[in-house]
Amino acid sequence: MGSIFYDIQFRNEFYDRFQNDYDYEDILDQLENNFIDLANRAYKLSCAYLESKNLLSFFSDFKNEINKYFISRNDTLSSKYHDESGNSYSEFISSLWSYLSVFPAFNDNDESILKRSGLIYLENILESSSVILEERKIKPKNEVEISRNVKFVTKSVFPNSQYPSQPFLKTAKCYIPDILIPSLNCAIEYKLALDESKLTSTIDEILIDVKGYENNPDYKIFYAVFCVKSGICTRKRFYKIWEEKGFPQNWKGIYVESNI
Repeated sequence: MGSIFYDIQFRNEFYDRFQNDYDYEDILDQLENNFIDLANRAYKLSCAYLESKNLLSFFSDFKNEINKYFISRNDTLSSKYHDESGNSYSEFISSLWSYLSVFPAFNDNDESILKRSGLIYLENILESSSVILEERKIKPKNEVEISRNVKFVTKSVFPNSQYPSQPFLKTAKCYIPDILIPSLNCAIEYKLALDESKLTSTIDEILIDVKGYENNPDYKIFYAVFCVKSGICTRKRFYKIWEEKGFPQNWKGIYVESNI
């Protein structure tokens, strides 16, 4: 939910960068609907958990507090600005955690929290690959040019980033990560597609390699970033194709339209 919320905030904050995308409204609606669906599920699961604790007064306060976020769609998506960090945060998530965090089952260690925050930053960087290329006045002709310029940013944010030149695992046939970030236990690969046929065939190539990366002791999360020529496929269609391929939960495809 936190990741989806920041995606929504990012799109609203940098509206000028996305306003010309013909599917901007559809993607934003999809993100907001996903957040609302998860909010409802999180609320129901939390109610079941707290009810099992038989803390009647605490449970009553919880319901009175959280129910106000379900009066309307805007209430569920409401945010507040945090002066010290300079960031907006979800009021719903904040209220939910204020009740759940008192229980040991929901206490988290600092390392895990930092990793989750790091992945949110990383995904925003990957989603903004086209913006990075535009700012650096690069019109990429191949995948190397894309990853080389994004590495400049990932290295600044994650100093321990690595850039292997050999296959990540000997069992892999095609997949050679462009970026490894040990602190986040993740690997990133950039792919370039000028038409939908190339896009779908590249997705299939990556799917073949998934088995080769199971049970890796160091890297658990994998990103495949597809930089595509504008107009060859909608973002909604891409994520539908990705979903239908049946990738594991630790693999995430990211769709970026670029001026190729």
